[in-house]
Order: sequence, then structure tokens, then C-alpha cells
Amino acid sequence: MVVLLLYAYCVGLPSSRRIEKACWEDAAFRVLTGNQQPDHSRISDFRRRHLDALAGLFVQVLRLCQKAGLVSLGHVALDGTKV
Repeated sequence: MVVLLLYAYCVGLPSSRRIEKACWEDAAFRVLTGNQQPDHSRISDFRRRHLDALAGLFVQVLRLCQKAGLVSLGHVALDGTKV
């Protein structure tokens, strides 16, 4: 489940329902889950129970990627002004 959540965050799928849908439709997600399709409530419950550990793990993954030269970390600012 951890690998599933990390991969989902990396490809821009933070929603449990979208992750569940991807487990049915996306080959990469099917490989990661061993061709099993966890329910969105199970994904959400797992994330809620292990939120602190997942946050720390995600930071560690980003630091490893930075050391390997895969990403550069910095500040991102978004402007929500509608034109």
C-alpha cells in the first residue's frame, strides 16, 4: 500500500477514489498492486492511520532523489488570481 500511495502522489493522483480507479485501469498501478484493486475506503483508512510515517517517508524519498540529481528542491509559489 505504501508503494501505491507514493507512486500515486508522484503521478499526481492524491485522491483515494482516483487511485482506486487507476488500480483498475492503469497497467503501472496493476503491477504495483499485484493485480489487486483495493477499495478507496481501504486506501483512505491506511493513509489516515499512517499519515505521519508516510509524510516522513515521502520526505526521505525526495531527499534521496535530490542526492541522485533527479529533482531540485526549492520554493514554489502559486498565484490564484483569475484574469
